[in-house]
Amino acid sequence: MWTNWAGNQSAQTAITGPVSIAELQQAIAETPSLRVVGAGHSFTPIVAGGDRILDLSELDMPTLGDRDGNRIWVNANARLRDLSPALAAQGLAFRNLGDINAQSLAGAASTATHGTGRTLPCLAAEITAAKLVSAGGDILSTDDIPLEMAQVTLGMLGVLTEAQISVVPKYNLRRRVRLADLQDSLANMHQNWAENRNFEFFCIPFTGKAVEIRHDLSDAAEGTAPRDLDMIAVKVLKLARNAGKLSGGVRRMLLKLLTLAQSDEDYVGESWRVLCSDRHIRFNEMEYHLPPDVAGDVLQEVITRLHRDHKDIYFPIEVRQTAGDTACLSPFQGGPRISIAVHTDANEDHRRYFDALEPLFVEAGGRPHWGKMHSLTHKELSGLYPDFDRFCALREQLDPGGKFLTPALAKLFRP
Repeated sequence: MWTNWAGNQSAQTAITGPVSIAELQQAIAETPSLRVVGAGHSFTPIVAGGDRILDLSELDMPTLGDRDGNRIWVNANARLRDLSPALAAQGLAFRNLGDINAQSLAGAASTATHGTGRTLPCLAAEITAAKLVSAGGDILSTDDIPLEMAQVTLGMLGVLTEAQISVVPKYNLRRRVRLADLQDSLANMHQNWAENRNFEFFCIPFTGKAVEIRHDLSDAAEGTAPRDLDMIAVKVLKLARNAGKLSGGVRRMLLKLLTLAQSDEDYVGESWRVLCSDRHIRFNEMEYHLPPDVAGDVLQEVITRLHRDHKDIYFPIEVRQTAGDTACLSPFQGGPRISIAVHTDANEDHRRYFDALEPLFVEAGGRPHWGKMHSLTHKELSGLYPDFDRFCALREQLDPGGKFLTPALAKLFRP
């Protein structure tokens, strides 16, 4: 049985692992409906419902291919955590990465996964050319499909096998982490994005505090990364939440101790090692990407409702910004967006919390992260994306039988 990372999605469908492009073409051509799985870091039901699941982790392809200046071909189904050291061995690096690098490049790009940085686009925007296997088993490329259609697809135009991506010379980042007053973080967030290559912050529920994280280019020698205490901090937040059911005073005491124990970080390391971290505590997540001019007000209301109505929530709220791009299904198409991500324990019901906040995001013109939970319909999505209907028309042309559509995707991408 296939299960995603969070454990909220599963499928009993048989899993096939082709080891060559020819085997992949044959498997696609002969199967009425199928989906490809990567690391399973999507929280949405985009795998279950097909006749077959394809796992391309054993596909016999080199990790890196031909290079042309600042562009290089890569195995699209390689994990980001494997691509980064392979690029580094050639003196290269991704321009930017998100916090988690367990995903395959194909999965991360096809859902517009992103890091943070006002001038830094999502991973999909770094794709400059691509090769896919079509619903009929043929090899297609971005000579056949417009690039802006092929960058973010949720796997609906074909199976992505190779991607040419933009890269930069290998670089180091200085990472600085500090605890701040939440209202200061809210008031200064736009300035912090302007002054730092990468900036993000986490609002810690019921403390009035935020953890701010900055990354900037550095020529200094690499240092030793401090111990990652994020997992311990989340466990303490959960302990405080549980204790609060018996005594609000005990919860406040534990939260106070947590903030006092928060230590600053300041060190230099190789870019991908500094940007990425392991996540061991399972959660469910909803994330919306908002126009920058309204994000602050929306975030303030989210925090107000969290503190007023959802005292069972202990996960921090994550706030990032990403540069605009031109991909048709990219949430960042047309300009930069500020992303607000809310989380719940994977073993607890997320619906009351997410259902209460989602209308705020939608009313503000927010676009959902394609790999995270949302409840929007085809009609609503069509209104949010200028090229949504054009993408749906191309999808129907390339895959009229819906081979790459699960029941959940069909509701979103077929009227």
